[in-house]
Amino acid sequence: MKSRIVISGLFMSLFFFMTFNFSCKHESEIIDTFPEICFEAQVLPVLQNNCALSGCHDGLNEEANYKLTAYPDIIKAVDPGNPSSSPLYTSLIDKWSDDIMPPSQPLSLENRTIIRIWIEQGALETTCTDSTDTTGNNTFILERACFQRDIFPVIQSSCAFAGCHDDITAADDVILTSYNSILNEVIPNDAAESKLYQKLVEDDINDRMPPVGYNPLTQAQIDSIYAWINYGALDEDCGTYCDTASIISYSGIVGPMIVSNCKGCHTGSNPSGGIKLDGYNDVSAIVQSGQFEGVLRAIPPYPLMPPAGTLTECQIRQIEIWIAEGYINN
Repeated sequence: MKSRIVISGLFMSLFFFMTFNFSCKHESEIIDTFPEICFEAQVLPVLQNNCALSGCHDGLNEEANYKLTAYPDIIKAVDPGNPSSSPLYTSLIDKWSDDIMPPSQPLSLENRTIIRIWIEQGALETTCTDSTDTTGNNTFILERACFQRDIFPVIQSSCAFAGCHDDITAADDVILTSYNSILNEVIPNDAAESKLYQKLVEDDINDRMPPVGYNPLTQAQIDSIYAWINYGALDEDCGTYCDTASIISYSGIVGPMIVSNCKGCHTGSNPSGGIKLDGYNDVSAIVQSGQFEGVLRAIPPYPLMPPAGTLTECQIRQIEIWIAEGYINN
């Protein structure tokens, strides 16, 4: 199993406490020893999901002359080494200003801190995931993964279905249909010793989960579960940015949604209900039959899908809009 260097939830909590309660001198000392913040893995996603949105700081409408879609533009709003003189950061923390960003909902303390430390460290265009240190060991930067948004849909789709780890079958006495039952297979802050994670990375394919005949989880999904456990395996819902006004594409919105929420059951040699959703051609065929819209809202005679109803109303509307606009492979 790969050796991984992670920022544990306990360390992060201690860091936040010390950063915001100690003097500037102590804060500087912590920053000097804090692991490098990676721009591509930790900073850019925050800005893209909260700031570089349609009508705000995207490439089409450069609100306040700042475009925040990529490093060359983002760095224009930064004074490397000095958060207090960086418009990117000061706009996040001035709660008395009418110009606080994002205007609808402030960033979390964690995300504001990540951006501040990145600037303190020089605001470099770093990419750190899956790098290699001088000893030859793989390193891994822990990114935040939220249970309700990132973890639960994947487990529901790929593990908690009929014949496996649903409430009725409970294969090997394991049920994975709720946060509490999933937590029985997890040791918070220790992914390597957690049965849930161990089963995903078993060397023997016959012991690995999902079982033979079903597609394995992607590396990104496995890494998200690893990160979620090592952050403390919390029951969080961090929310998602959901836009129904812009163009709804298959490649950018609908396809990834199906991979996370549906494909675990509807793939392989024995797909649930005999329905495969391995790609656009499979999906478009089900859309054309009328079944896809039916299961999203449990319109008789169709059952609700996903069974746990994990799609939000906004996500369902995105799919409905995509279908209404001709379900194009865009």
